[in-house]
Amino acid sequence: MSNSGSSKNYQSESKIKEMYEFHFKKDSSNISIVKLSGGLKNAVYLLDDGEEKIVLKIAPVDETKMISADRGIFWWEAKMLEKMENMKFPAPRLLAFDDTCTICNSPYIFMTYIDGKNFLGEKEKGTLSAEEISNIEYELGVLSKKITSIKGENFFFPSQPTKVFKDNYEFVLNMFSLLIDDAKTCGVDLPEVVYSNIMNLIHSKSESLKNVKDISLTHTDIWDGNVLVKDGKVAGIVDFSDLYFCDEILTFYFHTIDGITSEHFLSGYNKELNYDEKIRIEIYRMYVILKMIVDCKLKEYGRFDWMYQNLDNRMRKLIK
Repeated sequence: MSNSGSSKNYQSESKIKEMYEFHFKKDSSNISIVKLSGGLKNAVYLLDDGEEKIVLKIAPVDETKMISADRGIFWWEAKMLEKMENMKFPAPRLLAFDDTCTICNSPYIFMTYIDGKNFLGEKEKGTLSAEEISNIEYELGVLSKKITSIKGENFFFPSQPTKVFKDNYEFVLNMFSLLIDDAKTCGVDLPEVVYSNIMNLIHSKSESLKNVKDISLTHTDIWDGNVLVKDGKVAGIVDFSDLYFCDEILTFYFHTIDGITSEHFLSGYNKELNYDEKIRIEIYRMYVILKMIVDCKLKEYGRFDWMYQNLDNRMRKLIK
Protein backbone atom coordinates (compact mmCIF):
# COMPACT_ATOMS: atom_id res chain seq x y z
CA MET A 1 0.00 0.00 0.00
CA SER A 2 2.30 2.74 -1.21
CA ASN A 3 1.54 6.31 -2.14
CA SER A 4 0.09 6.57 -5.64
CA GLY A 5 1.63 9.93 -6.47
CA SER A 6 -1.46 11.87 -5.40
CA SER A 7 -1.64 14.06 -2.29
CA LYS A 8 -3.35 11.23 -0.40
CA ASN A 9 -1.28 9.94 2.48
CA TYR A 10 -1.53 6.19 1.94
CA GLN A 11 0.10 4.02 4.60
CA SER A 12 1.53 0.50 4.78
CA GLU A 13 -0.53 -2.34 6.23
CA SER A 14 1.89 -2.62 9.14
CA LYS A 15 1.46 1.07 9.98
CA ILE A 16 -2.34 0.85 9.81
CA LYS A 17 -2.28 -2.19 12.10
CA GLU A 18 -0.06 -0.27 14.53
CA MET A 19 -2.58 2.60 14.58
CA TYR A 20 -5.44 0.12 15.07
CA GLU A 21 -3.74 -1.66 17.96
CA PHE A 22 -2.83 1.60 19.69
CA HIS A 23 -6.42 2.89 19.74
CA PHE A 24 -8.44 -0.29 20.15
CA LYS A 25 -6.04 -2.41 22.21
CA LYS A 26 -6.80 -5.39 19.99
CA ASP A 27 -4.66 -7.82 18.04
CA SER A 28 -4.54 -6.78 14.38
CA SER A 29 -3.09 -9.94 12.84
CA ASN A 30 -6.39 -11.08 11.34
CA ILE A 31 -7.90 -7.80 10.16
CA SER A 32 -8.39 -7.17 6.47
CA ILE A 33 -7.51 -3.74 5.09
CA VAL A 34 -9.07 -2.43 1.88
CA LYS A 35 -8.23 0.90 0.29
CA LEU A 36 -11.42 2.81 -0.63
CA SER A 37 -11.69 5.01 -3.68
CA GLY A 38 -13.41 8.35 -4.02
CA GLY A 39 -12.74 11.77 -2.57
CA LEU A 40 -10.07 14.24 -3.57
CA LYS A 41 -8.23 14.77 -0.29
CA ASN A 42 -7.89 11.92 2.16
CA ALA A 43 -6.68 8.33 2.15
CA VAL A 44 -9.57 6.11 3.29
CA TYR A 45 -9.52 2.45 4.32
CA LEU A 46 -12.09 -0.14 5.37
CA LEU A 47 -10.90 -2.39 8.20
CA ASP A 48 -12.67 -5.65 9.04
CA ASP A 49 -11.72 -7.88 11.96
CA GLY A 50 -14.44 -10.43 11.21
CA GLU A 51 -16.81 -8.99 13.79
CA GLU A 52 -16.83 -5.28 13.07
CA LYS A 53 -16.08 -2.97 10.15
CA ILE A 54 -14.54 0.42 10.78
CA VAL A 55 -13.29 3.21 8.54
CA LEU A 56 -9.91 4.92 8.77
CA LYS A 57 -9.46 8.35 7.19
CA ILE A 58 -5.98 9.85 6.98
CA ALA A 59 -5.29 13.51 6.18
CA PRO A 60 -2.64 14.54 3.63
CA VAL A 61 0.82 15.48 4.85
CA ASP A 62 1.33 17.99 2.07
CA GLU A 63 -1.66 20.33 1.77
CA THR A 64 -0.23 22.39 -1.08
CA LYS A 65 -2.38 20.38 -3.51
CA MET A 66 -5.52 21.35 -1.63
CA ILE A 67 -7.54 24.52 -1.98
CA SER A 68 -7.08 26.94 0.91
CA ALA A 69 -10.58 26.27 2.25
CA ASP A 70 -9.67 22.60 2.77
CA ARG A 71 -6.40 23.10 4.62
CA GLY A 72 -6.00 22.42 8.32
CA ILE A 73 -9.59 21.37 8.99
CA PHE A 74 -9.28 17.72 10.04
CA TRP A 75 -9.91 18.71 13.68
CA TRP A 76 -13.18 20.27 12.58
CA GLU A 77 -14.41 17.06 10.97
CA ALA A 78 -13.77 15.17 14.22
CA LYS A 79 -15.72 17.82 16.12
CA MET A 80 -18.61 17.68 13.65
CA LEU A 81 -18.82 13.88 13.89
CA GLU A 82 -19.21 14.25 17.64
CA LYS A 83 -21.93 16.85 17.12
CA MET A 84 -23.78 14.59 14.66
CA GLU A 85 -23.73 11.75 17.18
CA ASN A 86 -25.15 14.02 19.88
CA MET A 87 -28.03 15.02 17.61
CA LYS A 88 -28.60 11.40 16.48
CA PHE A 89 -27.87 12.24 12.85
CA PRO A 90 -27.19 9.32 10.45
CA ALA A 91 -23.44 9.87 10.22
CA PRO A 92 -20.40 7.79 11.13
CA ARG A 93 -19.64 7.76 14.85
CA LEU A 94 -16.21 9.04 15.83
CA LEU A 95 -14.14 6.25 17.42
CA ALA A 96 -10.75 7.94 17.64
CA PHE A 97 -9.04 11.12 16.48
CA ASP A 98 -5.28 11.62 16.58
CA ASP A 99 -3.55 14.79 15.44
CA THR A 100 -0.33 14.28 17.40
CA CYS A 101 1.43 12.90 14.28
CA THR A 102 3.38 10.48 16.46
CA ILE A 103 2.22 7.12 15.05
CA CYS A 104 1.19 8.46 11.66
CA ASN A 105 2.79 11.48 10.02
CA SER A 106 -0.58 13.26 9.61
CA PRO A 107 -3.87 13.44 11.54
CA TYR A 108 -6.34 10.57 11.20
CA ILE A 109 -9.80 9.50 12.25
CA PHE A 110 -11.27 6.09 13.02
CA MET A 111 -15.05 6.01 12.60
CA THR A 112 -17.88 3.52 12.38
CA TYR A 113 -18.85 1.99 9.04
CA ILE A 114 -22.23 2.71 7.46
CA ASP A 115 -23.68 -0.14 5.43
CA GLY A 116 -24.98 1.34 2.21
CA LYS A 117 -24.27 2.04 -1.43
CA ASN A 118 -23.24 5.32 -2.97
CA PHE A 119 -26.30 7.32 -4.08
CA LEU A 120 -24.51 8.74 -7.10
CA GLY A 121 -23.39 5.31 -8.23
CA GLU A 122 -26.81 3.75 -7.76
CA LYS A 123 -28.46 6.51 -9.80
CA GLU A 124 -25.93 6.13 -12.59
CA LYS A 125 -26.41 2.36 -12.66
CA GLY A 126 -30.18 2.77 -12.78
CA THR A 127 -30.78 0.53 -9.77
CA LEU A 128 -33.09 3.07 -8.11
CA SER A 129 -36.60 3.85 -9.29
CA ALA A 130 -37.75 7.41 -9.89
CA GLU A 131 -39.91 7.15 -6.78
CA GLU A 132 -36.97 5.99 -4.66
CA ILE A 133 -34.81 8.86 -5.94
CA SER A 134 -37.57 11.35 -5.14
CA ASN A 135 -37.98 9.92 -1.64
CA ILE A 136 -34.22 10.04 -1.01
CA GLU A 137 -34.05 13.67 -2.14
CA TYR A 138 -36.96 14.43 0.20
CA GLU A 139 -35.04 12.74 3.04
CA LEU A 140 -31.99 14.84 2.22
CA GLY A 141 -34.12 17.94 2.63
CA VAL A 142 -35.30 16.77 6.05
CA LEU A 143 -31.75 15.88 7.13
CA SER A 144 -30.26 19.14 5.83
CA LYS A 145 -32.92 21.08 7.74
CA LYS A 146 -31.98 19.19 10.89
CA ILE A 147 -28.40 20.44 10.58
CA THR A 148 -29.34 24.05 9.77
CA SER A 149 -31.69 24.12 12.76
CA ILE A 150 -28.49 24.59 14.77
CA LYS A 151 -27.93 28.35 14.84
CA GLY A 152 -24.77 30.33 15.47
CA GLU A 153 -23.95 33.88 16.49
CA ASN A 154 -21.08 34.40 14.05
CA PHE A 155 -20.09 33.26 10.58
CA PHE A 156 -17.38 30.61 10.83
CA PHE A 157 -14.97 29.21 8.25
CA PRO A 158 -12.99 26.25 9.70
CA SER A 159 -9.83 26.87 7.67
CA GLN A 160 -9.73 30.41 9.15
CA PRO A 161 -11.07 29.81 12.67
CA THR A 162 -10.09 33.24 14.01
CA LYS A 163 -11.34 35.31 11.08
CA VAL A 164 -14.36 37.53 11.78
CA PHE A 165 -17.03 38.31 9.17
CA LYS A 166 -19.48 41.19 9.41
CA ASP A 167 -22.14 39.56 7.21
CA ASN A 168 -22.73 36.93 4.54
CA TYR A 169 -21.44 39.23 1.81
CA GLU A 170 -18.03 39.41 3.53
CA PHE A 171 -18.11 35.66 4.15
CA VAL A 172 -18.80 34.81 0.50
CA LEU A 173 -16.35 37.41 -0.77
CA ASN A 174 -13.68 35.76 1.37
CA MET A 175 -14.51 32.29 0.00
CA PHE A 176 -14.16 33.50 -3.58
CA SER A 177 -11.03 35.54 -2.87
CA LEU A 178 -9.26 32.50 -1.41
CA LEU A 179 -10.36 30.31 -4.29
CA ILE A 180 -9.33 32.80 -6.99
CA ASP A 181 -5.93 33.22 -5.31
CA ASP A 182 -5.57 29.42 -5.46
CA ALA A 183 -6.60 29.42 -9.12
CA LYS A 184 -4.00 32.02 -10.02
CA THR A 185 -1.27 30.34 -7.98
CA CYS A 186 -1.72 26.93 -9.61
CA GLY A 187 -2.22 28.36 -13.10
CA VAL A 188 -5.81 27.46 -13.89
CA ASP A 189 -6.58 27.95 -17.59
CA LEU A 190 -8.80 31.01 -17.20
CA PRO A 191 -8.09 34.58 -18.34
CA GLU A 192 -7.72 37.30 -15.73
CA VAL A 193 -10.92 38.96 -16.93
CA VAL A 194 -12.96 35.95 -15.75
CA TYR A 195 -11.80 36.48 -12.17
CA SER A 196 -12.59 40.19 -12.41
CA ASN A 197 -16.04 39.41 -13.78
CA ILE A 198 -16.70 36.94 -10.97
CA MET A 199 -15.80 39.48 -8.29
CA ASN A 200 -17.83 42.18 -10.04
CA LEU A 201 -20.84 39.86 -10.07
CA ILE A 202 -20.48 39.27 -6.34
CA HIS A 203 -20.22 43.01 -5.68
CA SER A 204 -23.30 43.65 -7.83
CA LYS A 205 -25.33 41.13 -5.81
CA SER A 206 -24.18 42.34 -2.40
CA GLU A 207 -27.70 43.18 -1.19
CA SER A 208 -28.98 39.70 -1.99
CA LEU A 209 -25.94 38.20 -0.28
CA LYS A 210 -26.47 40.32 2.82
CA ASN A 211 -30.15 39.37 3.12
CA VAL A 212 -29.51 36.39 5.40
CA LYS A 213 -31.60 36.35 8.56
CA ASP A 214 -29.94 33.50 10.44
CA ILE A 215 -26.46 32.04 10.73
CA SER A 216 -26.87 28.26 10.54
CA LEU A 217 -24.64 25.24 10.78
CA THR A 218 -24.62 24.16 7.14
CA HIS A 219 -23.31 21.05 5.39
CA THR A 220 -21.98 22.50 2.13
CA ASP A 221 -21.03 19.11 0.66
CA ILE A 222 -24.09 16.84 0.90
CA TRP A 223 -23.79 15.84 -2.73
CA ASP A 224 -24.86 12.46 -4.08
CA GLY A 225 -21.35 11.03 -3.73
CA ASN A 226 -21.45 11.61 0.05
CA VAL A 227 -24.85 9.96 0.48
CA LEU A 228 -25.19 6.25 1.23
CA VAL A 229 -28.48 4.51 0.48
CA LYS A 230 -29.99 1.15 1.37
CA ASP A 231 -33.41 -0.32 0.57
CA GLY A 232 -34.37 2.86 -1.26
CA LYS A 233 -33.68 5.11 1.72
CA VAL A 234 -30.84 7.22 3.09
CA ALA A 235 -28.57 4.99 5.19
CA GLY A 236 -26.19 7.77 6.14
CA ILE A 237 -24.17 10.82 5.15
CA VAL A 238 -20.37 10.81 5.07
CA ASP A 239 -17.68 13.52 5.00
CA PHE A 240 -18.22 16.21 7.61
CA SER A 241 -15.27 18.51 6.98
CA ASP A 242 -17.23 21.09 4.97
CA LEU A 243 -19.69 22.33 7.56
CA TYR A 244 -19.70 26.08 8.14
CA PHE A 245 -21.73 28.50 10.22
CA CYS A 246 -23.18 30.52 7.38
CA ASP A 247 -26.20 30.98 5.12
CA GLU A 248 -28.40 27.87 5.14
CA ILE A 249 -28.65 28.16 1.35
CA LEU A 250 -25.01 27.09 1.16
CA THR A 251 -26.35 23.57 1.83
CA PHE A 252 -25.17 21.79 -1.31
CA TYR A 253 -28.52 20.44 -2.47
CA PHE A 254 -29.84 23.98 -2.90
CA HIS A 255 -27.12 24.77 -5.44
CA THR A 256 -26.29 21.55 -7.30
CA ILE A 257 -24.24 22.32 -10.40
CA ASP A 258 -26.85 20.93 -12.82
CA GLY A 259 -28.67 24.24 -12.37
CA ILE A 260 -31.76 22.64 -10.83
CA THR A 261 -32.85 22.63 -7.20
CA SER A 262 -34.79 19.45 -6.50
CA GLU A 263 -38.44 20.09 -5.67
CA HIS A 264 -38.41 16.95 -3.53
CA PHE A 265 -35.47 18.32 -1.54
CA LEU A 266 -37.26 21.65 -1.09
CA SER A 267 -40.37 19.83 0.07
CA GLY A 268 -38.39 17.85 2.65
CA TYR A 269 -36.64 21.03 3.78
CA ASN A 270 -40.02 22.79 3.87
CA LYS A 271 -38.68 25.74 1.92
CA GLU A 272 -39.96 28.17 -0.69
CA LEU A 273 -37.20 30.23 -2.23
CA ASN A 274 -37.43 34.01 -2.45
CA TYR A 275 -35.73 36.25 -5.01
CA ASP A 276 -32.57 36.92 -2.97
CA GLU A 277 -32.17 33.23 -2.15
CA LYS A 278 -32.36 32.33 -5.84
CA ILE A 279 -29.63 34.88 -6.55
CA ARG A 280 -27.46 33.43 -3.80
CA ILE A 281 -28.00 29.93 -5.15
CA GLU A 282 -26.53 30.95 -8.51
CA ILE A 283 -23.54 32.56 -6.80
CA TYR A 284 -22.95 29.41 -4.76
CA ARG A 285 -23.22 27.28 -7.91
CA MET A 286 -20.55 29.46 -9.46
CA TYR A 287 -18.33 28.85 -6.42
CA VAL A 288 -18.77 25.07 -6.50
CA ILE A 289 -17.89 24.70 -10.18
CA LEU A 290 -14.88 27.02 -9.85
CA LYS A 291 -13.80 24.97 -6.83
CA MET A 292 -13.98 21.80 -8.95
CA ILE A 293 -11.87 23.42 -11.67
CA VAL A 294 -9.21 24.53 -9.18
CA ASP A 295 -9.22 21.17 -7.37
CA CYS A 296 -8.65 19.29 -10.61
CA LYS A 297 -5.76 21.58 -11.51
CA LEU A 298 -4.13 21.35 -8.08
CA LYS A 299 -4.38 17.56 -7.99
CA GLU A 300 -3.42 17.20 -11.66
CA TYR A 301 -6.59 15.31 -12.63
CA GLY A 302 -6.77 17.04 -15.99
CA ARG A 303 -8.88 19.70 -17.67
CA PHE A 304 -12.59 19.03 -18.19
CA ASP A 305 -14.24 21.29 -20.76
CA TRP A 306 -17.74 20.76 -19.34
CA MET A 307 -16.65 22.42 -16.09
CA TYR A 308 -15.51 25.56 -17.88
CA GLN A 309 -18.75 25.63 -19.88
CA ASN A 310 -20.74 25.22 -16.68
CA LEU A 311 -18.88 28.14 -15.07
CA ASP A 312 -19.64 30.29 -18.12
CA ASN A 313 -23.33 29.31 -17.91
CA ARG A 314 -23.47 30.20 -14.22
CA MET A 315 -21.97 33.63 -14.88
CA ARG A 316 -24.28 34.31 -17.81
CA LYS A 317 -27.32 33.47 -15.70
CA LEU A 318 -26.25 35.88 -12.99
CA ILE A 319 -25.64 38.66 -15.52
CA LYS A 320 -29.18 38.23 -16.85
